[in-house]
Amino acid sequence: MKVLITGATGFIGSHLVKAFCRRHDVTALVRATSKRDELARYPVRLAEGDLTDRDRLPPLITGGFDLVVHAAARVTDWGSYPEFYAANVEASVNLIDAFPRGTRMIFISSNAVVGEEDCPTPKSEEAPYRPVLPYPGERLLPSAMNHYRLTKALAEQMLIRKAEVKGIDLTVVRPVWVFGPREFHAGPYEYCRAVLDGLPLLPGSPRNRFHVIFVEDLARLVLALAENQPPGIQIFHAGHPEVPRMQEYWDLYCRELGRPRPRVFPPWVLLPVAFALELLYTLGGAVRPPLFTRARLTMFAADNVYATDKIRNRFPGFAFTPLDRAVRKTVRWWRRYKFLPRGSRP
Repeated sequence: MKVLITGATGFIGSHLVKAFCRRHDVTALVRATSKRDELARYPVRLAEGDLTDRDRLPPLITGGFDLVVHAAARVTDWGSYPEFYAANVEASVNLIDAFPRGTRMIFISSNAVVGEEDCPTPKSEEAPYRPVLPYPGERLLPSAMNHYRLTKALAEQMLIRKAEVKGIDLTVVRPVWVFGPREFHAGPYEYCRAVLDGLPLLPGSPRNRFHVIFVEDLARLVLALAENQPPGIQIFHAGHPEVPRMQEYWDLYCRELGRPRPRVFPPWVLLPVAFALELLYTLGGAVRPPLFTRARLTMFAADNVYATDKIRNRFPGFAFTPLDRAVRKTVRWWRRYKFLPRGSRP
C-alpha cells in the first residue's frame, strides 16, 4: 500500500511513520524548515511541501497514493486564532481538495472536539461538538486551548463534508491524551521536570480521572484501521481501556524518577494568577506560554473519560501496552537522549 503521511516530523506523526514503514511504502510530506533527523532512521521517501500552499499541493499529492494519513496540525495551547485556523482548517481542506477521487483518508483529530474537562462518564463518538469551554475571562481573553479545540472541530466537520461530496472513505481517529517518547508539550515531560526540580506542591485533585493513550499503541491502531478501513465515514475514539485517576498516572512517573509525588492543592486558587499571566504574555507577544494557564489548571482537576469500546470491538485482539510499562519506556527515552538526568529507581 502506498501511504502519504502528513505531520511526519511531529510527535504522533513520527510514530506513525515508524509503524507504517514496517509494512508499507511510505512518503512523508515535510516542510522545508522541519527537522528530519528522526525520519532518517526509516525507509521513507520525503516530499517537501506546505499544506497551506494550496497551489503547489496537487503535484505532490497525485502520486498514486492509496491512503493519506493526515496528522499535521498546530497542537499547542498558545498562539493566535489565525495561526490555528491556517494550520488546522485551511491546511486540511487544501489537502483533501488536492488528492484525487479513490484516495482513502485517515484524519487524526482529537477528543477535544467533543469537549474536555467535563466528562466523568464516558463520552461516545456521537456526543455533540463542544470545543469551546467557558474559562474565567474567556470573552475578554480567549484561551488558545479553545483556539486549538475549535479549529480541530471545524477541520473534522469540513473534511467529513468534503469526503461525502467526493465519495472518499474517511476514518476520523480521536485520540485521548497522548503520551510517549518524543513528547515535550503535552504535560508529562513538564510534570517530570517539575518533580525533578523539587517542587513540593502542584495543582491537582485526588479524584479526577484522566484518559490517556500510549503513542505507540495509537500508531498501531491507526495502522490496523488503514489495513482494515471501513467504507464511508467512520469516527473512532482511541484510548487505553483503563482510565486511571490523574494522581495514579503521575505516580507512575514519580516511581520511574525515584522521587515522591508533590502534594496537590486546588487549581482554582491560581486561576486569577493564570489569567494575569496569559494577559501579560499575550500583550508582550511571548512565543511560549506561561507555566500555568487557565486551561492547564482546569485540566489538573477535571475528569476526562471517553468511550473507546467501538474501536476495541473492531480489533478485539489488540494488545494495549500496560500503562506502567508505557511510562517506563517514555522516561527511559527522555533519559537516553539526555532530556532528563539519568537516575536509578528506588
